[in-house]
Amino acid sequence: MVEARDVPGALGGSRILQVPEVAAELAELRGLLSTAGPTLLEIGFDHGRRLTSTAQASPGWTVIGLEVRARRVAEIRAWAADRGLDNLHAFRLDARAVLAGALPEASVDVLEVLFPTPWPEGKARRRLLVTPDFLTDAAVVLRPGGLLHLATDVAWYGELMRDAIAGSEAFVAAPDALAGQRPPCPQRSRREWKCERDGLPIHRFVLRRR
Repeated sequence: MVEARDVPGALGGSRILQVPEVAAELAELRGLLSTAGPTLLEIGFDHGRRLTSTAQASPGWTVIGLEVRARRVAEIRAWAADRGLDNLHAFRLDARAVLAGALPEASVDVLEVLFPTPWPEGKARRRLLVTPDFLTDAAVVLRPGGLLHLATDVAWYGELMRDAIAGSEAFVAAPDALAGQRPPCPQRSRREWKCERDGLPIHRFVLRRR
């Protein structure tokens, strides 16, 4: 495992990883990634429509969601328990903190960041998730050949993603790889549905780890 880096975050950044209950969550996630078979990790799963659909349709995959909102994490855990889905897991952890050296290397097959919050100008802009540093961290966590799937319906955020990708040597574009490499997902996210309804273009990037 690479050396952990101190980063800011929605829950206090890397510092909160030392809080006992958070450290226990992180230890559980690490253990899961160290022993699981093919694994999909979704960051910021919102209502979890794609997360739950993927877990149901792909019992051979371990499907994991990271979310900072406790209510959303509790909903997914209850949903999985009610249906007996032992391949579906949700954790209340900030992705920027845990990806910055706190997870096992080459432990994820598919990493998805769909419609992350487009923080406005000023100091809040520092909270943007998809940055060059994030791509570096994602490359460490992904297995060679693994997929990184990014999407946003915010034009300026899409351009920032494009610029960050252009500056990364860890990834190569693989626009057709989702259909063959990502586990099946019959369900669209709520945001994807709204974009289609309102005619909003989606800026989507499918990348393969070199």
